[in-house]
Amino acid sequence: MIITTISFMVAPGKNMEANEYFHTLVRQVKKLTGTEPTILNQLGGPLGHFLLRAQYDTLSDWDQSRTKIQNDVPFQKLVAQAGNDGLFIPGTTTSSIWQQVH
Repeated sequence: MIITTISFMVAPGKNMEANEYFHTLVRQVKKLTGTEPTILNQLGGPLGHFLLRAQYDTLSDWDQSRTKIQNDVPFQKLVAQAGNDGLFIPGTTTSSIWQQVH
């Protein structure tokens, strides 16, 4: 099992916009890949910390989904718009890929 995460720190005052953005993003990913990422919002710790989590059966499945997403113009426009709108604090977005071992 492969699990991916992307962590975002939302710009102050933009939590509602971020929530709507992530729901739009999840719909687009599901449409493109059949995978439905989970949206997590940190309850303790910094306010405005969101995490998108998705899981795939194999590394190859993840790579195929990643390729579809990277090549989809409407998806890339969503990503660019979030940057143009200042939705996230620059330099705080991180991604990870994990392999479940048990």
